[in-house]
Amino acid sequence: MPVKEEDLDWIVYHILSDKGAKTEVSLVQETGLPAGDISASLQRLKSNLLIDCRDGCYDLISIPEMLFRCQCRYEKDIPVIIEDGVIKVKKPGQ
Repeated sequence: MPVKEEDLDWIVYHILSDKGAKTEVSLVQETGLPAGDISASLQRLKSNLLIDCRDGCYDLISIPEMLFRCQCRYEKDIPVIIEDGVIKVKKPGQ
């Protein structure tokens, strides 16, 4: 029986929360779920500003960083952006 996306995301998030940074391969091994499902879950968690990937390992981001990334994404007046984990000053028109 397939695992629902939200349940899979919950499982992956809690593995990272309990055990720290993991590679995609180690998450596949630990959960026993298909690599495509794990990959999709990691992308959803990343796009929802809950995790990030550094040096091939996925890990949770802190609450202050979550809030800052959210501000950078949605506030029009903030003078910075985040690109690939790097904070940059916005160029005119960005």
